[in-house]
Amino acid sequence: MSGRLYESLKRYSDSDFYPFHMPGHKRNKESGPLNKFYRQDITEIDGFDNLHQPETIIRDAQYRAAQLYHSKETYFLINGSTSGILSAVSAIAGRGNKLIIARNCHKAVYHAAFLNHMEPRYVFPTVNEEYDIAGEITASQIEREICSITEQAGISALNAGDEIAGVVITSPTYEGIVSDVRTIADLVHQYHLPLIVDQAHGAHFGFHPSYPENAVSQGADFVIHSVHKTLPAPTQTALLHRNGELTDVERLKKYLRIYQSSSPSYLLMAGIDEALFLVKREGKDRLEQLLHFRNELFHALEHCKCIRVCPDTEPGKLVISVKNSSVTGKQLYRILREKYHLQMEMACGTYVLAILTMMDTEEGVKRLINALLEIDAGLHQDREENVPMSFSKQKPHVKMSMWDAFLASCQNVDIRDAEGEIAADFVNLYPPGVPLLVPGEVITKQVLDIIMEYHKHDYTVSGIDDNKIKVVALGQSRKKENRY
Repeated sequence: MSGRLYESLKRYSDSDFYPFHMPGHKRNKESGPLNKFYRQDITEIDGFDNLHQPETIIRDAQYRAAQLYHSKETYFLINGSTSGILSAVSAIAGRGNKLIIARNCHKAVYHAAFLNHMEPRYVFPTVNEEYDIAGEITASQIEREICSITEQAGISALNAGDEIAGVVITSPTYEGIVSDVRTIADLVHQYHLPLIVDQAHGAHFGFHPSYPENAVSQGADFVIHSVHKTLPAPTQTALLHRNGELTDVERLKKYLRIYQSSSPSYLLMAGIDEALFLVKREGKDRLEQLLHFRNELFHALEHCKCIRVCPDTEPGKLVISVKNSSVTGKQLYRILREKYHLQMEMACGTYVLAILTMMDTEEGVKRLINALLEIDAGLHQDREENVPMSFSKQKPHVKMSMWDAFLASCQNVDIRDAEGEIAADFVNLYPPGVPLLVPGEVITKQVLDIIMEYHKHDYTVSGIDDNKIKVVALGQSRKKENRY
């Protein structure tokens, strides 16, 4: 069989082959209301290749993806970007025990560091105070951390690889802020360190001159793209690109086999292939249309008295701010959903986030514009307090390693009594999934104030259950709780 994955699945579903193999629905029309999807849902049968050792149609589909993104090698991910992040970080583990990461990285990066017994060393993003969002990571920040680590170890910075496994950043951020990946890549390569870029929200980069370049072309060694986030593909689909000579392809493949299902969905893989086919054929024109929609929205809202849209994001993200107005981001989110039936991506303290993709329609964008204009007319600028940002700007005080703290005996403590304790679990506002607390860090008043303020405004904070937080049980007087 040849051609796109979907074409092969369609030919097979139309054939007279009877399935004496998995999946259990047997492509039978009586298998339930989803039976039309089951027609192309198969397992690794003859003629359909194997994701973990591709030799025919999956190999060809991954090769087409690599050509599209100009990467040395590209791998399909059906366990989401998380599996790509876990695999990429694991593939560089062993080079050194420290991992430099942007503090606003997704929790999957922290999980990868935890699983590999690595010590995270943080660089903090700049802060856009006007819109309460994390800004970019700079090459100079990363260089300072490299020099700090090597100086502490008493070695030359040129031997940084003896201590540091690599560098991980997120670009664009969840809110659409882009870092200068090319400069960062050039910098870390001077120290012979690999760069991993979580570009989950940037799978559409590089296909139109008005959008940022993708991190592959900017020199990153591993790049992870969530195909489903900004391209027309099923949820849970992603890509992992490998470039350069600082990473080991066989080591990467080993971890992809560990972190990906041994029963990969052919529907998901076909979804990736079809999305990239559309991008190649129509991507530039559709991204031009997205720019038109964005410009139309900015023009329509330019005279709003309270609502503002951040101009600093990449075109696919709309940070719609109500800072210093009479409503919070959560309240705006609810109004848009309940009154106007417009479902935003997320709500934060002073803004909501909307995602635009190449598949948006003019009707949908006009509905958003009209709703925001109507809401703005009823707002006033008299709120004295703002809900805090979704991440902490404070450098953490690390008391224990992530590994030791996560596996230690622990107890639940009321968050009002937790100051000075050691966090035993991750705490974050989700989305975006950026940790406020990491296991092993001392719980400060500043972080507790953020958590309690979010609770006050009815946000969901992962890691807090019934106003209690898990802390490491150090004293004998406390009732201990084993994790396993």
